[in-house]
Amino acid sequence: MKKIFLILAAGVAVTLTSCLKDAEVTAYLTPDSKNEIASADPGKIFDAAVAGIYTDIQSYVYSNQQHNNFGQKSFDYLSSLLGNDLIMTGRFGMSLYHYQLSSWSDTQYWFVENRWREHYNHISNANSILGSISADETNPEVLKYKAYAQTARGYAYLHLSYLFGVPYYMGAEGTAWGMNTKYSGSNADAPCVPIIKEDTQGDQPRATVGQVFELIVSDLTAAYEFFDANGMLMTATPTDFDGLVAANYLMRAHMIMHNWTEAEQYAKIIVDTAPIASAADLMQGFSDISLPNVIFGCDITADNTTTYMSYFSQMDMFGDGYAGIGVWRAADARLMSNIPTTDIRRDWFVCPDNHAKLSAELGLYPIPYYTEGPSPANFPMYQACKFIGAGRANVVDGYGDGWHLGDYIYLRSEEAHYCLAEIYAHQNNLDGAIKVLEDLTKIRNAEYAYAGAKTKADVISEIILQKRIEFWGEGLEHIDNRRLNIPVTRNYEGSNHLAACAYNIGQEDPRFVYMIPIAEIEANSMIDEEDQNMH
Repeated sequence: MKKIFLILAAGVAVTLTSCLKDAEVTAYLTPDSKNEIASADPGKIFDAAVAGIYTDIQSYVYSNQQHNNFGQKSFDYLSSLLGNDLIMTGRFGMSLYHYQLSSWSDTQYWFVENRWREHYNHISNANSILGSISADETNPEVLKYKAYAQTARGYAYLHLSYLFGVPYYMGAEGTAWGMNTKYSGSNADAPCVPIIKEDTQGDQPRATVGQVFELIVSDLTAAYEFFDANGMLMTATPTDFDGLVAANYLMRAHMIMHNWTEAEQYAKIIVDTAPIASAADLMQGFSDISLPNVIFGCDITADNTTTYMSYFSQMDMFGDGYAGIGVWRAADARLMSNIPTTDIRRDWFVCPDNHAKLSAELGLYPIPYYTEGPSPANFPMYQACKFIGAGRANVVDGYGDGWHLGDYIYLRSEEAHYCLAEIYAHQNNLDGAIKVLEDLTKIRNAEYAYAGAKTKADVISEIILQKRIEFWGEGLEHIDNRRLNIPVTRNYEGSNHLAACAYNIGQEDPRFVYMIPIAEIEANSMIDEEDQNMH
């Protein structure tokens, strides 16, 4: 990793020194001197690195191709195109390569290298903090930054594992999808990504999935324990790393590893601590981090907005971005057939049965490329209106003024409820699973009651269905598909997917594992092209 990590390390040094008042004094500190200053005035040493991590989560871009790169939310939107539920309504730009599952093998392709550099940038920033804190440090103000760095590094390696390796387990016994035949059992020994820590020297080979997850769990557990012990379980603002953020990523990691007891522990922490959204909150437009259910997010302002290279540019049909000029995103017809008219989430999508209602509520104005008046024909079937940067209440009067200032929501509390229900089912506590599922779903559909068979497979299938509806376009479908071995099936009768992308493939298909960028292979003596055949 000579090229990549030397570049990243240099970038961190510039960021740190350029933002400090005494840059000319601290730029060439010895490790001992840096430790002394960090202990006495930790913000002076660490604030710039932490700010860099948060900025990269919001807007990281290494190579800009058609405004598809903007940190975490670009993962949420682009990875949603790797599944069943979010469809492209035309052959639009670079996101088409995700929808047709063709970007995985091009090791010089923008998405692969952007994701690689984005998360190793987080890791480099985190390592710069961790390397400046003495092992015997006891000052809570310093250890707070250590917890921030551990959270960032755990988050980064977890996201790298989603794309550059196979899951720790692919599938689970007793589910409708079962264990994958090729990757059945634990994949702990399968290759993943190189591990770079604060004390790592020289090039590194690909670590195993097991080694990567060991680091993820270690980092996030240490961070969580600090936050919990120091009154930072849930801080005043969701823009911070805190205990609930660490708990959320720990919950995901333990579920991938089938550590159901540990996964239950962290899911319950979130369920017992964080409020959930009301019905009105769910219809806001998912663009305000002051909503009570937001665990982690970013406040988008006039100073940090990336305007057209942003999530709402791609997803808000009322704004002036790509989605507002006809680069539409729509929901899968089969998914929509499972959302009854009594479920408020159906109004996240334009349908013939709710068009009159949505027209009155949102003023479904003619798309500029059309000359006809408002009608369902102006939109593709099941066009999404879930995400509105200016908020749904502002659409009729302002037609989305301020759409580019919509806040980013990275984590929300409802995920833990769906996960807790699934965890109970894996533990054969089917009554507990059904109760958690019904309690949450009744807020969306007052008439909801679980009607399936009382078996593990059926209960988990229903939980995942409701979770797919809930988190449409938010990136969780791909993560769940990978860990549960759920196939991508788009070629069913009545499908509204583009014919060229109407696949029927399982999760063992190599197109779901991204290849290491060629720049890394050329720079890292411990990785060669043969490693690309190891996934």
